[in-house]
Amino acid sequence: LKPVGGKKTVGEVVDELLKSKLLRFERGDLRKTSIDDFRIRARRFSEVFEKVPIIELQVEQIKDWLLGLGGGPRTTQNYLSFATEIMNHAVQSRYLVKSPLDYLTTNERKELCGNGAGKKEPSILTVEEARRLIQTAYENPKLNLLPAVVLGLFCGIRTEEIKRLDWSQVKDHESQPIVTISSSIAKKRRIRHVDIPENARLWLSTSLDRNGTVTFSSINNDYQRRFRTLLKLAGFGRKDDEGVWRSRWDANAMRHSFGSYHFALFGDSLETSRQLGHRASDQVLFDHYRALATKEQAECYFAIKPEKVESKIVRIAG
Repeated sequence: LKPVGGKKTVGEVVDELLKSKLLRFERGDLRKTSIDDFRIRARRFSEVFEKVPIIELQVEQIKDWLLGLGGGPRTTQNYLSFATEIMNHAVQSRYLVKSPLDYLTTNERKELCGNGAGKKEPSILTVEEARRLIQTAYENPKLNLLPAVVLGLFCGIRTEEIKRLDWSQVKDHESQPIVTISSSIAKKRRIRHVDIPENARLWLSTSLDRNGTVTFSSINNDYQRRFRTLLKLAGFGRKDDEGVWRSRWDANAMRHSFGSYHFALFGDSLETSRQLGHRASDQVLFDHYRALATKEQAECYFAIKPEKVESKIVRIAG
């Protein structure tokens, strides 16, 4: 009842953690999207618990709040992670002796967030769909999406990483072509080198303007608008009964395709996981990024090359 760190309300602890995050943001340790995401969750949490002394907050109250959000398992898991971060900060600051969420049972967590049963298998592009997408990007240079599509399809790089990627980090002219994903780009700062396969190198060699970022994104949602136009041109959708075009594109389809076809081609789950930027365990690959594909399909996938285009890149030996 007399916490060493002093008595704090939930709102005060949330504000304290936000200030800490803002300092990290100013130092370049956090991205703006992380701050914005924290603020959104903090607002919803504080709407209910702002004036509650954090030492009095009970696990049942947090559980009821999570259930009342009305979101799916993934959304609930994200908010549970947020609440856990708040409680852990309070413990480390000695406002609490123990987090109330430590009393959340395994079954209660499954009730809130599910256990992954019945999860949809990752959606991947067929070889023909991948060919159609990249050919359309090539034929519409004003969209400035060909490099992004190449790096997504054949290197498995995340869209948010591609949008921050500079041409200086695409080393497709070297004897062992790679893309360098630096800490300023990588999700969770997991830096890595990603191999550029030969077909991707040939596609990239058709991009002559190599100044600045590999794809421009000057204003909010600029990339998304251009990519939606690309999907329309490539036939990834149709008009509904009211004449409105509806996309049938699944999020992360390019990255999922890379993971599935790369594993099918090489049969090395740890290497595929490394290329994707996962941690040492390959479980994420099997849980989220791999769909069934044959080695024959994978060979065709990584054989998608530009027609009658010779590379203008001079390879550096050694």
